[in-house]
Amino acid sequence: MTRHLPDDIQRDLETMVRAKAGESRVLDVEATAREILGRHRGQDVEIGTVVASVARLAGRYGCAVQLGGRHDDDGRIAAH
Repeated sequence: MTRHLPDDIQRDLETMVRAKAGESRVLDVEATAREILGRHRGQDVEIGTVVASVARLAGRYGCAVQLGGRHDDDGRIAAH
């Protein structure tokens, strides 16, 4: 497994985080990383590498990060 991101995944990650930062100031890091990996199946990349990159970029955009929280049907964080 590689510890750096291929260019296509890095570009997708940057685009996705930028879009999500425009929608909400809280970004679910794990869900975003899984979404990115799902779009790039077959590439040998560790989820931890993607999670770290998503969290770092989200911080640059001023987002608070959430690590795998539960959401209600409207996509809001649910208190359980």
